[in-house]
Amino acid sequence: MKLSKRSSLLVATGIAGAMVLTACGGSNSGGNSSSSGGTGRVVYGESTDFPENLYPNIAAGNAVSAANILIRVMPGPFMVQPDFSVKWDQDLLAQEPTLDDANGTQVNTYTINPKAVWSDGTPITAADFEFTWRANRSGDPADGGCAANLSTTGYENIASVKAGSDDKTVTVTYKSPYADWQALFGNLLPAHLMDKSDPVALCDEITAGWAIGNGIVGDISAGPWQVKKENIDVGSQIVVLTPNPKWWGDKPKLSQLVIQNIGNDPTTTVQGIQSGELGVVYPQPQLDLVGQIAKLKPNVDSTVNFGLSFEHLDFNTTDPLLADPKVRQAFGMALDRQEIVDQTVGQFSSDAQVLDNRIYLNNQPQYKDTAPAMYKKQDTAGAKALLESDGYTLGADGVYTKGGKRLSFKIDTTTNNPLRQTTIEVMIPQLQKAGIEASFNANPDIFASADKPTSLEAGGFQIALFAWVGTPFVSSSQSIYAAPQGGSIQQNYSRMGTPAIDSLFAQLNEQPDTSKQAALGNQIDALLWDQLATIPLYQKPTFIAHQSSITGVEDNASQAGPLWNSEKWATKQ
Repeated sequence: MKLSKRSSLLVATGIAGAMVLTACGGSNSGGNSSSSGGTGRVVYGESTDFPENLYPNIAAGNAVSAANILIRVMPGPFMVQPDFSVKWDQDLLAQEPTLDDANGTQVNTYTINPKAVWSDGTPITAADFEFTWRANRSGDPADGGCAANLSTTGYENIASVKAGSDDKTVTVTYKSPYADWQALFGNLLPAHLMDKSDPVALCDEITAGWAIGNGIVGDISAGPWQVKKENIDVGSQIVVLTPNPKWWGDKPKLSQLVIQNIGNDPTTTVQGIQSGELGVVYPQPQLDLVGQIAKLKPNVDSTVNFGLSFEHLDFNTTDPLLADPKVRQAFGMALDRQEIVDQTVGQFSSDAQVLDNRIYLNNQPQYKDTAPAMYKKQDTAGAKALLESDGYTLGADGVYTKGGKRLSFKIDTTTNNPLRQTTIEVMIPQLQKAGIEASFNANPDIFASADKPTSLEAGGFQIALFAWVGTPFVSSSQSIYAAPQGGSIQQNYSRMGTPAIDSLFAQLNEQPDTSKQAALGNQIDALLWDQLATIPLYQKPTFIAHQSSITGVEDNASQAGPLWNSEKWATKQ
């Protein structure tokens, strides 16, 4: 199974950014030596949106670009590997964490490496684990929690986090078992910089997060890389990582890792990697881009993989039209998802296929096709009949109406993303045949915080197309599909849930047997098809390319992402 740095799922986005590389160079091999790191500099071309915020546990910081910055800056006890297995971090910890289930009470023990310190020299202790739990355990202000928290999964199962025999030993005691306990305490938080005794003040701090222009609180790091406020250029959309001088493990082989937002324009990506201005790129794959970069061998190496992310549609069920389940069902019946695959990811990978599960993906052994027959193939006649049974009348313009309201929808997605634009353009005529009008809407604020009225968090959309970047910890999906509680929706942007789904997730979280966990996960997905607040489309391929002069680059097609081992990257001398 896989862990990123947290137990919530990331959204995969994509916007255009300026190509400002002249001051940064490409994958050169000379100069820039550092006593705390290696030599040379690599420019990583970030194809997703430049982050609004770096605090990973709120919507504004829940982006791939933020996770790529943090992956080797903020510590966590476990790290996902490229094969989706999980290994304990032998730099942060002195020994493998233990699990004790004596007398029906789950207890985990972590032993922190005596050398482990934050970049300001403060030792990493049990207090950091305790604070990380307290900051994430609840979304209910009445319970001392914070509604801005993206996910409380797993943390809400914990009764206490305390120091053991000393402050380098952490004892985590659960009030109810949590099978995916290895997913917790990623992006460990610095208690000495963030902790507040007043829950309201703490929630205010969490909600504000770490605005990108201000960097991470205290410029803090506990990984091989550090990002300082002075090394963030918001205008040029550049973040420069430099070696953490207090890092106790193997030093980075580079003196700088430059993260430059380049957007998802294929021409920019190809030109950047061809000229050498870009050292490593990880764009959303598209036919022309994949083919053009493949022709750059032997100077550029590239690979297409299938990881743990998937494209899907979210319906906003608070919308008056989409609150009607028959409208959502007719929408699903009108789609030809095989044609969508054929016209998008199928263009550059013969392994691409329709996804019929939200909890497990096609390349996972637990995957089961749980889709009802009514959504297997396009059924235009069935969709129209369903709408007419619901009181809709086909208008002269070919669009159904009811009570004076036309079945017309905007499908929001990220800006400057040709693959997603094509996906929607394939859908539009499919839906039109069934009397449903749809239009493409590039929304630059789709993943912004709630103060942007058209964002997912604010609920200012009808239908959204984006990707979840997942983890092999199946419980990480809970925050997407759990019923909203008051002002806390976590990651449930459709704003729909059921007691039955919540009950099955509770059972799944406590189930240590992987085969029984898989059965529960597939039961959950069957219920998700019943409510149809989301529609899975296809498993998203990943595409990584790098200058052949750069060593150590290895795709990790999970939430850990391409920078998961970036401290090992080096330029050939």
